[in-house]
Amino acid sequence: MDFLAAHGLPTRWQDQPSFTFLQCDFANGQEFLRTWQAWQADPKRSQRLHYLAFVSQTTLPTCPHPDLAELYAALVQSWPALCKGFQRLHFAAGDVILTLIWGDTLNQLRSVSATIDAFDLNAAISPAHYKALWRLSSANTQLIAYNNADAALQKSSGFAMAKHGNYYAGFCTRPPIDKSNKYPHQALIIGAGLAGTSIAERLAARGWLVDIIDAAAGVATQSSGNHAGLFHPSASRDDNYSARLSRIGCAETQQHLQRLKQAGLEVFFGNDGILQIAKDDAQAALMQEIALQYPAGLLKWISQNDAQKQLGARPSHGGWWFSQGGWANPASVCHANLARWSKQITMHFGHKVDRIHHAADGWQAITADGRVIACSPVLIIANATEALDLLPDLELPLSKTLRSTSLIADFEHPKYSLSGSGYLTAAFQGYRCIGAAEVKDNDLNAAAAHNLAELHALLPDLAAKTANSSRACYRPNSLDRLPLVGALHDPQNIPVALHQLHQIPRQIGLYGLLGLGSRGLSWAIIAAEVLACQLNGEPAPIEADLLQAIDPARFLLRKHRRNLNTLSATLPQTES
Repeated sequence: MDFLAAHGLPTRWQDQPSFTFLQCDFANGQEFLRTWQAWQADPKRSQRLHYLAFVSQTTLPTCPHPDLAELYAALVQSWPALCKGFQRLHFAAGDVILTLIWGDTLNQLRSVSATIDAFDLNAAISPAHYKALWRLSSANTQLIAYNNADAALQKSSGFAMAKHGNYYAGFCTRPPIDKSNKYPHQALIIGAGLAGTSIAERLAARGWLVDIIDAAAGVATQSSGNHAGLFHPSASRDDNYSARLSRIGCAETQQHLQRLKQAGLEVFFGNDGILQIAKDDAQAALMQEIALQYPAGLLKWISQNDAQKQLGARPSHGGWWFSQGGWANPASVCHANLARWSKQITMHFGHKVDRIHHAADGWQAITADGRVIACSPVLIIANATEALDLLPDLELPLSKTLRSTSLIADFEHPKYSLSGSGYLTAAFQGYRCIGAAEVKDNDLNAAAAHNLAELHALLPDLAAKTANSSRACYRPNSLDRLPLVGALHDPQNIPVALHQLHQIPRQIGLYGLLGLGSRGLSWAIIAAEVLACQLNGEPAPIEADLLQAIDPARFLLRKHRRNLNTLSATLPQTES
């Protein structure tokens, strides 16, 4: 059987904006590589190719065929340290997207948020799997199976199967109702920091026309204007939402920075590793225990002595070594984001948006004197806590703290970046950045002294340093320290019976990308990818529960549930 011919390819993907595969077993990757090869050779190929596949082994087998060697080498170079969940790899300048899915197949299948064009059932599945497959189907979804044992299940799931040689194929004849919003490919973004420029780049890469508004005179004037920042995964004993989002976010940031560099853009970053130093002996013991849960390629515990050998300087304790951790100059990332698709992005600097209004032709951004700056069917709020002024009725639990970073002259050891109670970046333009102390009573000198004290707490034997300069900016936070990404809710139409996020009505065309906190470089790109996929009807890069964990309406649902519990507690109890 010819794999591509069975799926009706290349015909089915031709002249389409995107095409999405889901394969039950990635195996040795041959089908993925063949699909990528055929897509790349087809002048009428879809704009983007998504390939979702379940993996059951951490290492990639040998090259399945000599004529796939070049693509196989690219796959090997990008192959990640696999952990439970989704891990997305980008190829062909970002137009071929491979999402590897590790974990229990049924649970992870239920975590997929996508509309699949082609299912390839090259592994045994259960009746429950078919229900999950049906949820991901449309009238254009074709299923390929290699035996007829599940014929009754396939029929009951809506697939009209027919035998074709040694395989069975059929389209979904009664797909679920498509409730997704379809928008013209045009968006208006308020905010030109990491959040705003990242979603602008991700949408423009998909052919969207984008307008960006910022009250400042240029890009990255707030927290995105710091000299340097760090990005690395995090870990926890229970592998919580923050750890999982940071893990996939760090990987997405690494790939994004490489794409910008390969496009010839000026972006300053390094992927030379980060040591996260334990604060005390108790935390050191806990970090050693947690490190056993993760692959060494992601993080590994190194002792104080081993850390000294690697760094050339002795830290206060051992810590987690993130070999793929990195640093970047955030402003250069913002500028490169906009330069990548400059013909599709229009910038409006020096314009403060006083209010927004949904008119017949879309969302309007309006100044205090009533002038409309720009209008679009889709509006994305990405201006940190200033969003509270534009969205007062939404009760978004955003807050901000004034933080200061300080610059110190470069020194030889350690050459790597450090994090812990404070942080130290690698050198950029002759300076290293430390931080980020809270600024109290507008005293930058006290904040700089605190930053230096934190540095010496990380490296007790370090010779005394002085701060050359300091910069204060507000750090935006959310109540649960996770970002707010997705469609914004409609507070005027909240139903009385409310139990799940999907029951909360949303304002058509209004989205948020907010609350990145101290993890802007770790979260901005993955958050932008999540939102771009939602708007463009593409598979989500993260699991369904993670999507819910960053949904802007989650706080409204929690408030509603608390009110119900309070009401229930005050009602008189009847005897049975």
